[in-house]
Amino acid sequence: MQLSNTIQSPASETILIFEKPESYFFPHYSGNVFSPFGVPQPSLRYLVYKVMYLLRLPCCSLFWGRWKTAAKTAKRVIIFDYGYQRGMERYIHRINPGCQVFLFFWNKVGRYNKGHLRFSNADAIFSTDPEDCKKYGLKYNHIFYPREYYVPYALPGERDKLFFLGADKGRAAYISSLKKVFEKSGLYCDIRVFSHATDTGYRERFQDILTDKRLSYNEYLEQIADCNILLDVNQEGQSALTMRVPEAIYLSKKLITNNFCIPDYDFYDPNNILVLPKEGLPTAEEIQDFLKKPFRSYPDSVLESYSFEHWAAQFKNSDTY
Repeated sequence: MQLSNTIQSPASETILIFEKPESYFFPHYSGNVFSPFGVPQPSLRYLVYKVMYLLRLPCCSLFWGRWKTAAKTAKRVIIFDYGYQRGMERYIHRINPGCQVFLFFWNKVGRYNKGHLRFSNADAIFSTDPEDCKKYGLKYNHIFYPREYYVPYALPGERDKLFFLGADKGRAAYISSLKKVFEKSGLYCDIRVFSHATDTGYRERFQDILTDKRLSYNEYLEQIADCNILLDVNQEGQSALTMRVPEAIYLSKKLITNNFCIPDYDFYDPNNILVLPKEGLPTAEEIQDFLKKPFRSYPDSVLESYSFEHWAAQFKNSDTY
């Protein structure tokens, strides 16, 4: 699935800073999305920057990317958690005093990003995880997806096919157990768990699902184009929607998920989404019953509510500034 790189977002007054824009759909919002760094990763210059950053030495901003120019005239800047560098918001306010600067936790707050909570304006921190919003007093904003990617529902081929690609994060054993149940129900599974594990026994145990190969987002879309079901497995303690959910909505796929919060969302449809049990595994019969249900296309109101434009408007309309 290929899309033009020149999609112009109506939210052009807003720029985003995201660690690796090329890993997702962000490059298709031409001119709106920037990598935080102006030096390649990895490189000697990036190593020098990290040393300076850790030692809190001045002039770290010299290593930051092209977003510095765009920020001079932007009305607002949204910095994702994996993109934020200490002091970015102060730098932006120095070069553009009237600019709104927000921090958005795309991921659950954890040991790698918890320090970001020291963002200078606590009222300007948003998260897509409802539980983190309660725990840390953050503002909520939904996950989003480009409407340009929408694909109408099409009947599956000769057999139902499930696809999953994601990092291990301690989920391999659970996913492997699910795969056995899915296959028992007659469902064909293409499950790829990306892992850095070097333990020979571990890799042998889960050799049918572990992979070392990453895919670009366009490659990923090409893989799931041939399936009609996506698997969604949240990490322990995560209540936020993963990218699998909007992908299932906008690409018209069924979804099997362990996120028990999903029935509370406005898009939930038991014909399209199967929520796995909190304890144990589903039965093959439960999977078969779900597969027999006809897919019901999502209404335009849902597609609008989880679009990039709607997401960006939540910051624009925020009473923080």
